[in-house]
Amino acid sequence: MAYERLLERDQQPDNDTVRKKIGKEVLPIWDEVSRHLAENYPGYEPELIYYNPQHGWAYRYRKEAQQLCLLFPERGAFSALLILNEDEETRALEKVNYFNARIREVLNQPSSLPNGRWLWVRLEDHTDFVGLKMLLEIKAD
Repeated sequence: MAYERLLERDQQPDNDTVRKKIGKEVLPIWDEVSRHLAENYPGYEPELIYYNPQHGWAYRYRKEAQQLCLLFPERGAFSALLILNEDEETRALEKVNYFNARIREVLNQPSSLPNGRWLWVRLEDHTDFVGLKMLLEIKAD
């Protein structure tokens, strides 16, 4: 499924553009996620980067060489990308029943990687945020 993202490499979005793209309905969740990352993962600073032509602009949260997640603003939502190693994937699958249906579906899909997976989570409501918090805890351990 294609989401309307900020794809123009030569048009770096400012904060207002990002907030308008996400929209009023989902903006409180964006703010909660940003606040949660700032409060619980100090040292992981958001850096606005152009990821690639398919996914566009994103906020990358990393500390030195360790990446926690990327957040991709979209029209009416935003997506988080977490790259899980094999151990993190195993721990997430052990808790699969604690996630909402949308995240369970993503976790239950077979990974195309031999070890671990790239996990794309689209955040549209508060239950997605709760699931993202659990995934971030697994990732940061």
